[in-house]
Amino acid sequence: MKKNQHFNPGEIWESIELPDNLDLLIKNSVEEGYKRMQDKKKRTEKWRGKRMAAAVGIVVLGCAAAIPVKAFVTSLVQERMQHIPAEEIKEVESVMDSQEVNADSYSREYTQTEKERYGNLYRAYLQGTFPQGELRQEQTQKKETADSLYYARDTSTFCLPERELTDEELLQIIEFETKRDYVLSERTEPADITAEEKQAREQIAESGGITEEKAIALGTEWLHNLYGVSEKGMELNHYLNTDMGADGKVVYNVNFSVRSTEYYYFYFDPQDGTLLGASSSLAADMDADAVSYAVLEGKMEKMCETAKAVLTGKLQKEAEYEKIVCAYRDENGYLGSFNRISYYFIRKDGSAYKIAMNAAREAFLDYAYIEDYGAYIQEQNPQTAEKSKNPNSGQGKTVYVEIGK
Repeated sequence: MKKNQHFNPGEIWESIELPDNLDLLIKNSVEEGYKRMQDKKKRTEKWRGKRMAAAVGIVVLGCAAAIPVKAFVTSLVQERMQHIPAEEIKEVESVMDSQEVNADSYSREYTQTEKERYGNLYRAYLQGTFPQGELRQEQTQKKETADSLYYARDTSTFCLPERELTDEELLQIIEFETKRDYVLSERTEPADITAEEKQAREQIAESGGITEEKAIALGTEWLHNLYGVSEKGMELNHYLNTDMGADGKVVYNVNFSVRSTEYYYFYFDPQDGTLLGASSSLAADMDADAVSYAVLEGKMEKMCETAKAVLTGKLQKEAEYEKIVCAYRDENGYLGSFNRISYYFIRKDGSAYKIAMNAAREAFLDYAYIEDYGAYIQEQNPQTAEKSKNPNSGQGKTVYVEIGK
């Protein structure tokens, strides 16, 4: 039976051809995440790799962020996790340590209805809706149990019945994944923050910078303003990244997510709370059909106007740019990168604002400030840094089209 991963970013990392124009921030974030993970305890090495794959995959999907030091869930879930019996904790650790596979797999794909219900139930779970029972576990996958839900430990496979999963079964999966993440975080978190982070926090306080609590409040506001999404029923991660970028810039990261469904990342200057970047990734976008160039051509100008409105309206940036360059991934006449298209609003001083849109939904995805657009493009795509005058000529490559002001 074919195994499929449910929005498992690790598989995407291995299989997709990366777009040429991904932010430099992504590379630096992955390196930072890997460095953090290298500092973890040696006994967590096998499972650490799995979590790293998932986190890196999210970066690939457009959420450029380092791996958070600590994932903070709602108090209801936190309290529930803290009451897990010690024997069960040891059992979870034993299963994680014994597994040799790189990531979870699924005996079949979730149906579209199951995916939607999973997201809704995850929100409900974070607010106190818990399963009545536990996810059944077997050592290996068995044919005689094909009509029921269980987890095969040896292959890290969620064995799903061919029928639609019930709410109770989805909640059991959610809780199983939550317990695993909790146990992992408890055994891998350092006892104290690093000296580097402590020094950075002291410098922020001495210079009159904002607190992490203020960054969280700002993240919540931007989540509402940019994406029209409520933080209720979402998991919150927040931390100080002391090496966010080539220049070692210190940045507050505030992230909201519904596991396997949607992710929102915000980056703030710790001195004045300026929004340095925002990014999002939705599972639904991974499932959508690729937009053809013929359809994209009719949407390009309209989406540019939407991007302008986001830039000058929601982001309150002055319309002082000199030209606009549109960039997208052309894959044999279809839009690649999960229908992502980017608009660069290039300013007189060579800097630029980047607004990324989803062409299928015609919806805002990401925002970033680029200090040197020319250097950014050259480093991202040195072979094809010249703009293409023929939007349909770059099959399998990133196409740059100047569309004027």
